[in-house]
Amino acid sequence: MLKKAKKTGFGDMLVSIRKNRVRSEILMYLYNNYPETSYPAEIAKNTGIDKTNIIKGLRGAGRFDVAKSLLRQGVVEEMEQGDEAYYRLSERGKSMIESRQEA
Repeated sequence: MLKKAKKTGFGDMLVSIRKNRVRSEILMYLYNNYPETSYPAEIAKNTGIDKTNIIKGLRGAGRFDVAKSLLRQGVVEEMEQGDEAYYRLSERGKSMIESRQEA
């Protein structure tokens, strides 16, 4: 099951991602593995970021504002397979990263 997120403005999204290393690292990891899905522990292992912070960056919690979470901004998609949640970069997220690289 694929969950859709509310989309925020492109400019606002770029600012919030640039200000947060965890969200930036998650996005780049998912971009480099696109279109494959990854689970939080896998992202944590490959980025060196604690799994709890990975989940907070994806979903928002604590110091990670929910409104600025990668899911809420629509740059990452959550896919449920059984009891597990997997994540992948959305088309919107892919386009955003590619536009940043061209600039």
